[in-house]
Amino acid sequence: MEFKVSHTKWLQVETDRVEAIILMPKFWNRAWTAQSLKDALEELGLDFSLPEIQEINDQLHLRGVVTDLP
Repeated sequence: MEFKVSHTKWLQVETDRVEAIILMPKFWNRAWTAQSLKDALEELGLDFSLPEIQEINDQLHLRGVVTDLP
């Protein structure tokens, strides 16, 4: 029988990972776009699609980690 990690668990784990990265002192005051986050994560060896980045961004907003700039 085949099985894989559920999407819910994947989203939780990857959002935790991205949260830890963007809260590093080197990124503390950086303003992000989906593309700039994607590029920064790729430099660290993490390859996400733009839709995945958006989904992670949505979770970061729900957690109160990030907020939209005026």
